[in-house]
Amino acid sequence: MKSFSLFWDGHSDEELDDPCFCVSENFRINTWIQNAVRCKVEKVHLAVAYFDFEGEPIAFPSCVFRSSSLRSLVVEMPHTVFKTPSFTFSSNLKRLDLRDVIIQDEGFFKWISCSCKSLKDISLTDCEIYNITIESSSLEKFDFFNYMIFETCHINISGGKLEEVNINCYHSPSSAVLKIVAPNVKHLLLEGNVKNDLNLGELNYLEEAAILMEPIVDEFDKVYEVLSSLCSVKVLVLNEATIKAACKEERVQVQLDEVWYLQMKIGSFTDDVVPAVVCLLRGTPELCTLYIRYKPTSRNPKYNTSGFDMKYWKMQNLGFISQVEDVTIELSAGFNGIELARYILEHAESLEKMVIRYLAEQSNDIGKLKETKMVSNPLVTFEEYERSI
Repeated sequence: MKSFSLFWDGHSDEELDDPCFCVSENFRINTWIQNAVRCKVEKVHLAVAYFDFEGEPIAFPSCVFRSSSLRSLVVEMPHTVFKTPSFTFSSNLKRLDLRDVIIQDEGFFKWISCSCKSLKDISLTDCEIYNITIESSSLEKFDFFNYMIFETCHINISGGKLEEVNINCYHSPSSAVLKIVAPNVKHLLLEGNVKNDLNLGELNYLEEAAILMEPIVDEFDKVYEVLSSLCSVKVLVLNEATIKAACKEERVQVQLDEVWYLQMKIGSFTDDVVPAVVCLLRGTPELCTLYIRYKPTSRNPKYNTSGFDMKYWKMQNLGFISQVEDVTIELSAGFNGIELARYILEHAESLEKMVIRYLAEQSNDIGKLKETKMVSNPLVTFEEYERSI
């Protein structure tokens, strides 16, 4: 059997005249899974929502992990517990995707390390587990998405073939402690409360990174350390909190000489954001593409957005300005962003394309910006957009 897929949405039979056949849904579902395993299924996809959540969690059928034919397992089954399989059986799994399940203990990941020698892709989404340690010689991709972490989660990942790591704890009340030993990682995402005791190891082959953490002021040293480890990255995305934390002290500058594409997700160009943006731009002398994206950080508008004029930008002597070719800037309130746009238009001699997005209330100021005398002959586009909250 090539594949077995089951999408099951439990319901109440209290209002039915006759009992529904799914009154023993757990028994029936387990029987179907067992039959699929007997038929040497290669791919299993289960999305099961039991109606009755009372009582002990339901154990996932252990026979699945004894299957030598199974290559891909995707499971989304709330109120289901995954117990550690027997180490006497070797698995040929290549992909494991678990969503909203309970993992009994860290022994499950020890089983992965010891018995899953072909596993290439692991994805864990909103799983109840707080200690993850995986050492794999075959793993190429690891995803961890958890938006409801209430305790600190310790994640230790080690793999010589690992090329992509995505850790997302956005909106989580607690945080993840992360240690990566994967010298060949090429793609890295760290988002949300991923901050305490970070140890990223050597990242000499990193090509793309998105660091969208929510650090607090006291964690400046760790954020600076994270960005400093991205010495080989070429495509980089950062959010406002990360930029401000890493550049909190202007005398300390993160040097990112290989970056040719930089995206910054910031709120308004407030007076406390501008120096941090400048500090970051100083460390990217080879920048070719710059995208400053408006990403609201608060529902309350900020008005200290006009403290830096053209004179300030000229004094910074930013190295990237002579070779940047493509710029997109989304303006919000005040003049700080407008002055930066004007500075780029007047001094970017290699500029080929620039998109300036603005709010309706900025129309008059944009009219003056359109009259800027440009040092090059770029294609400049002005677009009006609506503020998002």
